[in-house]
Amino acid sequence: MHPETADVVFVVDPLERLDPARDTSIGMMHAAQERGARVWTAGAVALEAVDGRARCLATPVWLAPSVPARGCHWSVPDPWYRTGEPARLWLDEAAAVFLRTEPPLDEAFVTATLVLDLVDPARTALVNAPAGLRACSEHLLPLHYPDLAPDTVVSADPATVLAFVAEHRVVVVKPVDGFAGRGVLRLDRHDPNLASLVEIVTRAGTRAAVLQPYLREVSAGNKRVFVVAGDPVGAVQRFPAADGDFRIGDPQVEAPVTDRDREICSRLAPTLRRHGIHLAGLDVIGRHLIEVNVTSVGGLRKADALLGWTLCADVVDLALAGALPAQPRPAPERRPA
Repeated sequence: MHPETADVVFVVDPLERLDPARDTSIGMMHAAQERGARVWTAGAVALEAVDGRARCLATPVWLAPSVPARGCHWSVPDPWYRTGEPARLWLDEAAAVFLRTEPPLDEAFVTATLVLDLVDPARTALVNAPAGLRACSEHLLPLHYPDLAPDTVVSADPATVLAFVAEHRVVVVKPVDGFAGRGVLRLDRHDPNLASLVEIVTRAGTRAAVLQPYLREVSAGNKRVFVVAGDPVGAVQRFPAADGDFRIGDPQVEAPVTDRDREICSRLAPTLRRHGIHLAGLDVIGRHLIEVNVTSVGGLRKADALLGWTLCADVVDLALAGALPAQPRPAPERRPA
């Protein structure tokens, strides 16, 4: 399909909630528009199934030009987009569908992935594959590779959490479905608030949390390795966002893709490819794999501005060229005769 005749659908959060100076979804929309494709946006709840086909009520979007600004930001005009009249689109007639709503992976998100299962990936590029998004937990997938990850505990039991903190002294705890540093805490065994914090993060023993030792190597940065079709295509280094806040901020410099990074990518590649995870962001601290970002993978537009790269455009080009490996559609359940 020629880009000039292609419809590209982005299933995203409302545009007014996105930051056009930084957001990777916006960077991909720009890339699709610059290639002559028609860009549409829709929320997850706008997807529907009709007689076994997936469609959505989508809004056409035209983006105003933007240029790299300082650091990892883009300079954008105000207003930075305009929209047309919404229309219903059959998603199997689109060239590509990018499912990029931010976590949590709630009922609306899961339902959207189940509707997208009806789309033939050999005909429409799905970034990322909906079944793969259900199968690959960003925080829990590394548990399948214990030799690549730091010591990790996932538990809702306050006693288990407290024992892990006692063993490792300083621990990072985060929600299983968290993202962008939200809800991430640093627990110290000497903190007089420790019991109360554990009660908060586990919701009094009713919600599991992910715990890992605080890695001193983070002082040298948290690396985001961008992986496309299973292969590393670049990396950036990120550092704590501000004094007094240990959470990671924006990319600051290009990072080398080391032999250890390539080992991690090669180990994960078969799983990512099998599940149709065409775009992933691996978070690495020192020699340790921390997270495998697969939903609304961010950082690409920031890296493009900071380093003059074309990551957003490269992913869109692969999708429009049909160069992303198609995954088989989930087989329908066979009913006994």
